[in-house]
Amino acid sequence: MQLSISNSSDRPLYEQIYTQIKGKIMTGELKEGEALPTIRSLAQALKISVITTARAYSDLEKDGFIHTVTGKGSFVAKPIPTPVDPDDDD
Repeated sequence: MQLSISNSSDRPLYEQIYTQIKGKIMTGELKEGEALPTIRSLAQALKISVITTARAYSDLEKDGFIHTVTGKGSFVAKPIPTPVDPDDDD
């Protein structure tokens, strides 16, 4: 998985990771059930702290984009269905 982060950005590194992974999920580049890199391997690849990648993954999980299975890794979660408005006549 290709991510591009910048130490000179005004946005924190974990937020840059969060936004890019979320974008890949939303566009379908990352599919439901697809495994994400481990926190350690992503940190190593990006040359950043494990704590930073853990924060990004934690936020992605909290927001329902990924789920983590202890001992197995993190995976793209099932898409959250958009509620249908029964009064909408489209």
